[in-house]
Amino acid sequence: MDLITKLLKNSKDNKTFLSIWTYSDDEKFWFGQILDFNDELAIIQHYTKYGKKDGIIVTRISEIISIDFEDDYSKAMKIVIENSEILANETEFNFEYFESENWKNILLNQLKGRTDFITSVEINNEYFSGFVKDVDEDNFIINCVGSLGENEGNALYKIEDLKGFRINDIDNRKRLLLFNSRKKDCR
Repeated sequence: MDLITKLLKNSKDNKTFLSIWTYSDDEKFWFGQILDFNDELAIIQHYTKYGKKDGIIVTRISEIISIDFEDDYSKAMKIVIENSEILANETEFNFEYFESENWKNILLNQLKGRTDFITSVEINNEYFSGFVKDVDEDNFIINCVGSLGENEGNALYKIEDLKGFRINDIDNRKRLLLFNSRKKDCR
């Protein structure tokens, strides 16, 4: 039995997750479990990055470039799939209404120390996600959290460079779920 067949069989028999890269789409991959396969075709139960089933993919085995398995992404997605209903529910964040040119400082101070959700801040057309740790008149510190929940350390930014906020959106709820899962694993 060749290696591709072993991986497909293992996914089908043990419901393990695979990331499948194909020649027809070299920028993206399909994440899921093998429902069935033969010498020519693989049938994949596809999942979104938020852990929801997203249809069936049928691909030719000869189109497969590579298969990732037992990696950090697969481990993280298993957690996301198991908690997809929780992930879909948004925790409410009520911020105090403010009408001020100092709105960034006001909002940052309301976010400071909150660990029940993750905030993304837009700086120079990039988003940085994590927990706001400290704020002064000109700067703030954010404990950055990666897309798979990894603690990426602290960073200081100038408030004047801050262009916008994304608070507790689904990408950030996913980061928080994975961050908290990693913390549990470390105990």
